[in-house]
Amino acid sequence: MAIVDLIAILMTIAGLATSLSVLYAKFIKPIKKVIRQVEDNTKNIKTVEEKIALLRAERADDNAFTVEVRGILLESLVAILEGLEQQGCNSSVTEQRKKLITFMSGQVGAKRDK
Repeated sequence: MAIVDLIAILMTIAGLATSLSVLYAKFIKPIKKVIRQVEDNTKNIKTVEEKIALLRAERADDNAFTVEVRGILLESLVAILEGLEQQGCNSSVTEQRKKLITFMSGQVGAKRDK
């Protein structure tokens, strides 16, 4: 009886080892793979967010420069038109100067409303 009991215990251990290996292969290994993928995705998301933040900062600097340049150009254009108006070149200079000032005033008002 001892040999039969020993064989039964060995078969039970073998069955248990087989069922544990199937459990590991079918459930635990895929879950670990998913967890690893989620961690990799989290790292990639952080990297992309950092790159986006850098691009936004660079773009904000570029936009500020562009707005300053446009402002200077418009002020210069108004000054040129005023100079032409003072010299007597009034064919359409006065009208264009008024249109430009009206447009600029409207743009300033529209930006304040936002």
